[in-house]
Amino acid sequence: MPSGRDWLDLARSTFRSVGRKDISGLYGREWRHARARLTADHAEELERKGNRVKRFLRTTNAVLFGLSRRLAPARRVLFATALLCLLFALQGPSVSRSTEKVGRVVRTTEYHLYLDNGWLFLSLVVVVLLLALELVDKINFRDELELARDLQASLIPRELPGAGGWELAAHNEIANTVGGDIYDFVSLPDGRLAVLFGDASGHGMAAGLVMAVAHAAFRTQLDIDPEPEPVFAALNRILSRTGGPRAFFSCVYLLLAPDGSFRGSVAGHPPVLKLSAAGDVLGRLGKGAYPLGIRTPLTWDVETGRLEPLERLLLYSDGVSETRDTAGIEFEERRVEAIARTGAGLYPGDLVEALAREVRVFRGDEPPEDDVSIAVISRRWPGRREGCS
Repeated sequence: MPSGRDWLDLARSTFRSVGRKDISGLYGREWRHARARLTADHAEELERKGNRVKRFLRTTNAVLFGLSRRLAPARRVLFATALLCLLFALQGPSVSRSTEKVGRVVRTTEYHLYLDNGWLFLSLVVVVLLLALELVDKINFRDELELARDLQASLIPRELPGAGGWELAAHNEIANTVGGDIYDFVSLPDGRLAVLFGDASGHGMAAGLVMAVAHAAFRTQLDIDPEPEPVFAALNRILSRTGGPRAFFSCVYLLLAPDGSFRGSVAGHPPVLKLSAAGDVLGRLGKGAYPLGIRTPLTWDVETGRLEPLERLLLYSDGVSETRDTAGIEFEERRVEAIARTGAGLYPGDLVEALAREVRVFRGDEPPEDDVSIAVISRRWPGRREGCS
């Protein structure tokens, strides 16, 4: 049984943890995001012109409908009961009038709004019960998400392989508890390096499942044939059979040889930037093809190239280029290229961190809307020791 000290400790920890930005963010960020989610189906109607009262009534109606629709049927009854109890608690305005004659007539009208304490108390009890039920569901769902997050974390390599002749660096930041971005670097027995860099459609659990299926298919196919054509064919076939109608997987697959040559394919993913030692863009891989998992049969072009010493390949997910600032302006590829030029002399890991930092600064206090993944593949000078930059 919680004691008074327990409640006091909870209150102290709460006020120590909550700052001014957290309080202001409840309305500035969290409520704005929640309102947008609840009213998404009626956004066009809410944007219609009208006075403030009409807009307020339309927004309130849409929020209540969106909230009710997302509740289980039995809990909708509880929610409706709470609203009815609140209406019954409103006794309505009472009007009192008094007239006094002192040389002239003075009429005073007073309005009073009374609440029935019994109905109000019952409304609060029902709301607290509904909140408790929703909170328990959230706790259970959070536990499942944490398991899925741990699974996803195990699929993304914490330490990149020491591939001879290559310097590798990567960064991943998820927008939700479970992300849909994946990258994997696999050293093959013949000395080549296989790289998968992808982004599952959507967010959360659904995207994480698509990503896990794609990763398992990728690892299996490497043991059969690591060439780009069969790898994409296998992933597309499996995702088309197992995924839903919106379960797409945009990705880049590269197969790099020790001499600096590479073959690769891009499926619905932002292009890979080929950078010179000075940070200039020498070319782009990817010409706007379909992502994987739409239908079979589909084919994707295989592009070839070669990296000279100190030249780099920069890979990034659309969570980088489509990041928005507080004014709604996108980060865009031109900022990625500018950071690549200014970071030409940086080690791959430092360049990745510089780009990730600029994305966070550009975003400001806004939470990420999409997963952010970045990778840099750089070719060493011949004879340079592994691990040196």
